[in-house]
Amino acid sequence: MTEAEIIRGCKANDRRAQKALVDTYSPYLYGICVRYAVDRAYAKDCLQESLIRIISKVDTYKEQGKFKSWMAQVTAMKCLELIRKEKKHRSEEVEDQLNISTGSHVFDKMRQEEVMLFMESLPDNYRISLNMFLVEGYSHKDIAERLNITEGSSRSLITRGRKMIQEAFNIEGTNVRSIVKKNPTLRVAK
Repeated sequence: MTEAEIIRGCKANDRRAQKALVDTYSPYLYGICVRYAVDRAYAKDCLQESLIRIISKVDTYKEQGKFKSWMAQVTAMKCLELIRKEKKHRSEEVEDQLNISTGSHVFDKMRQEEVMLFMESLPDNYRISLNMFLVEGYSHKDIAERLNITEGSSRSLITRGRKMIQEAFNIEGTNVRSIVKKNPTLRVAK
């Protein structure tokens, strides 16, 4: 099924179109859920809840902009909603940009994977803020609105999170955003 057929079918509650949506977009949306969730099992729960939300709200998609981007936004917001329900968010202050040095292509890939694994171990408030800022490309204002914190808190979370990564890897140099964005499985189409 084409994307247009999937959208049209889902808007008409066609089960085949809904299955096609799930089959086609689950891997992409799961990648988003993994960045927000604490573990893989929780990411699967987030994916399931996100798919339900997407299918039930597909009629609100105005077909302006990319469908994949709309689904990514719905998924990110659903993940945040679920995280808020599971834990009360404590916001902490953070600053602007963490730097990481890179060498060869192999070193870049290895460092990138290490950074992403390390990010999974960070406390929720840091992991989510860094993810939204570095991977998703949200501004501090958007992060503040979505997480119900101040812009200063967003900046502080990002700065401290970057510093944690920098200290963990004892490195200086290139922007972390460039390392994180090099992994195509972690990127969100805009």
